[in-house]
Amino acid sequence: MSRTARELRRLLDMPHTRHRQLHDVLLTDPAASIAVFRELGRARPGAGEQVADTGHAVSLLGMEPFRRLVQTLPEVDSTRPTPTPTAATAYSEAAHAAFYAGAISDHKGLARLGEITTAALLQNPAVLALWATEPESALRAANAVRDGVPSEVAFGAELGEPLSDVNRRLAEAWALPGLARQSMAEFDDFNPRPQAVRLADEIAQSTAVGWHNEQTGLVTRALSDFLDLSHDGACTWLHRQAIDAARTFSRHDYPLPGFQLLLMPGEVDEDDDEDIPIMGQVRRRTSAAQAGSGPATPSLHETMAGVMRRIRSEAGAARVVFAMLNKDRSRLRTRLALGGEAEDDIRRLDIDLAEKTLFSIMLGKPQSLWLNRDNVAKYESYLPATLRRMLAAQGAYLMSLFVGDRPLGLMYGDGGDTSENGYRRFRVLCQEATAALSAGSRLVDRKAG
Repeated sequence: MSRTARELRRLLDMPHTRHRQLHDVLLTDPAASIAVFRELGRARPGAGEQVADTGHAVSLLGMEPFRRLVQTLPEVDSTRPTPTPTAATAYSEAAHAAFYAGAISDHKGLARLGEITTAALLQNPAVLALWATEPESALRAANAVRDGVPSEVAFGAELGEPLSDVNRRLAEAWALPGLARQSMAEFDDFNPRPQAVRLADEIAQSTAVGWHNEQTGLVTRALSDFLDLSHDGACTWLHRQAIDAARTFSRHDYPLPGFQLLLMPGEVDEDDDEDIPIMGQVRRRTSAAQAGSGPATPSLHETMAGVMRRIRSEAGAARVVFAMLNKDRSRLRTRLALGGEAEDDIRRLDIDLAEKTLFSIMLGKPQSLWLNRDNVAKYESYLPATLRRMLAAQGAYLMSLFVGDRPLGLMYGDGGDTSENGYRRFRVLCQEATAALSAGSRLVDRKAG
């Protein structure tokens, strides 16, 4: 991935870089890690039998050969997560598998953590290869997986042979580490290390599809047995790890199942907005020194989270979404969401503002709209099918949000009991939010001056 290449180049340009630092970067990028092991296999045949992790592989390869490898690797441009699977979906699953393997091993007290996490990262080389060489085939398989078809069947159909067979063959050909290859073999009831690798990979794959599917239930029960936890304890433990993983990988533009988990109906603590993350960021607490230095400015997170709860309780909307402009104001993307189902596309809104749609028109100036059965025909030409499918049939509230004369984003609410009174209340609450943010912006400007 492009981000991996940039970070590796930054580390290599430093006067002193440890192999562990390179390992930590490579542990988020399975394709780059595979390239390291392949190069090591070419330079030193048989070295894969003794190598433990990517940091170890780099040390055996040498820093200058590694530098040359980084310079020659093709880069995959990262894109923001979309409802349609991409190569980033496979990268995300692999990175999450490594993360879960580390957490499982730490809880279990297993030795050689780096070897276990590296093995988990590399469990599906055939999937990565298919995305690189035949992306349309990979997309068909990924869509089938989302529809409930097991990965072994979906990707096997596109590969023309069982996925597990191709994974093992590529692992041998590319000189992947011994534990990675061992974990691809038959399940060993008496060896916890490959068990941890396999379990982490299964968790990453099932939770990428959803949190309430049958396979996630099965792997949660397996996790419960492996960690000697109650079923509820295993669920809680896994949810916590998924949230930590989402925060860790937010900078990589990967799909993040942990954020979907946080925003599920019933999972959000309506009295505590700590449970609603800013997408792609970790919330920072104000220190005591900062708290005493002057009046606190309301954060975007705090303001929007509070308003969204009030919209649900006071305006009658079942689902509430705050969508925000990106830095160059070319796209509108979901930032926070409450209510609805985890699979709702509105949670993953990503609209190109160059296209003339109802949402892009709304952002042209401060304005609001109650979309309902009486006026929907008027706006139908600005509701492409992809957007129309996201909206609730019974109507929706929309309001563009501006801070001063600058557009910030859009507040959206639908479902439930939409009404004229609810719409008026929705507008008032949105106006309160923009007033609070505008006041905070002026305070920051005064301090900066």
